[in-house]
Amino acid sequence: PSGDRIASLLSAEEGIVDAFVFGGARSSLRSAASPFVYATAFVYADPVKHYRKLSDLAILETFSGLRESYPRLWSASVIAELILRTSGCGGEYAEVLDLSLRALRLLANADERLAELVLLSYLWKSLGIMGLQPDPTACASCGRPLAGMRYSASSEGFVCDACDGEGAPLDPWERRCLIAFTEEELEACAALAGEAQGLDPASTASLKSVIYYLAQKAAEGTLATLATE
Repeated sequence: PSGDRIASLLSAEEGIVDAFVFGGARSSLRSAASPFVYATAFVYADPVKHYRKLSDLAILETFSGLRESYPRLWSASVIAELILRTSGCGGEYAEVLDLSLRALRLLANADERLAELVLLSYLWKSLGIMGLQPDPTACASCGRPLAGMRYSASSEGFVCDACDGEGAPLDPWERRCLIAFTEEELEACAALAGEAQGLDPASTASLKSVIYYLAQKAAEGTLATLATE
């Protein structure tokens, strides 16, 4: 029926599970199975027709603040698309679920600058989960410690000022963010956002370019949500 749809669920044990959600627009189950909810899901698997349907959903968290701000909702949408496109970051489902829940909790009440930093940190940490995170401390070309740095697609990593790199250089603030994303928990983005007060929003332009590029490389194609920024 035209009112039915498919919900994609991320489970710590089963990974990504696609299940039919039957019912019209007024169905309580259809209403509950909205994007960005944390819930206990009851899924029936039909052994003959080989399909799954969502039987019930016990909501645990709704992250309602996401829908009150475009930057929050947009950031959550990027996260969801990356999860789907990378099959749960290559199968580390429990780790990805934990990281995603923490990101959504932060985003639910985030201002625009914090939302940006949470998303960038999430994407960077996701690259780490997939084993695709470049080393931000040593030159990918000569191996020397990095002070000044830029991303080099040909070297597949960050390179120092003495080595050739195609991308725009990361300024000290962007490098500060990248080191924090690497070494600290996602929640530390709140402190970074505080430090960023008064900085030009364009101050993270090069960092965003690098992380968005790497995220789409991990997804093996363009992330449609990023194209709507």
